[in-house]
Parts: sequence; C-alpha cells; structure tokens
Amino acid sequence: MNTKLKTVSQIIRKRRLFCVSPDDMARQACKVMTNRKVGALPVIDDNGTLVGVISERDIVRRCIGGKRNTVRTPIREVMTPDPIVAKSDDTIVVAIAVMMQNNIRHLPIVENGVVTGMICIREVITELSTMAVKNFGMAGLTSETELRFAERVTI
Repeated sequence: MNTKLKTVSQIIRKRRLFCVSPDDMARQACKVMTNRKVGALPVIDDNGTLVGVISERDIVRRCIGGKRNTVRTPIREVMTPDPIVAKSDDTIVVAIAVMMQNNIRHLPIVENGVVTGMICIREVITELSTMAVKNFGMAGLTSETELRFAERVTI
C-alpha cells in the first residue's frame, strides 16, 4: 500500500490561525501561546504582511535571558524577523527538509502571499511516522520497545 504524501495545508486545514502584531508586548504572545497550546506565532503587521515569528524560545532567550520585562518589550524586538516559510502545497517531506536545513521547529504556511497557518516539526514527524506504519506495517520493527511506540503512533 502506498500512501500519497500530504501537503502542509492538509495537515493544518481545520485549525484556526492565531497571530500577534509586532507592536504587541511579549507578554501578549506568551498569553496567546499558553491559551492556544502552541509554541510559536506568526507576527503580522497592519498590512497583513508576515514580518516575523515569535516562539517560546525567542521569549526565553531574548527577553527573559536578556533581563527584559515581557510586559514592556515589544514583540518586534525579540521576534525572529523575515521567517522562512512553506507554500501551502509543499509536501510534509519538503517541510521537514526546510525545518532541518534551517534548524527551525515552526514554519508559517503562506498561500498567495497570505499566512494561512503554522506547522510544527512534531506534526510533521507524527504524520511521517503514521505514514511509515501504514506503508510498512509492523514487519520492520525489531524490538518490543519499537512495537509499543508504533502502537501509540497508530492510535
């Protein structure tokens, strides 16, 4: 059985997009990420243009680690500017390659110049793992530990 590769937009298709403005304070990004259980957010300006990505890691390293107060620090000062993006029709293999080559964990998805979502490396790996189990079954698993892991992936 050969499963067709999904595109990044197929993985995130039913998810609502949450974003922040470069003029919002870092604390606002923290609140949104905590409430929405995401690790990064696209930063979109008043014109709807993607200007950066703010991640938990950005806030820890550039704000807290730099002894800056999250209540008074604008996102524009601690975000990652000019982020690398995926096109909505990129496959998950393209997405993981881009993430690995650029050492990033979150990838904004852009369609016709508009951010339509974000995908994280965990989602891509989960999809690839699920696909591997479907395509190759349990025959290639050699240890009891691998078998238990594969059973969790397929649930």
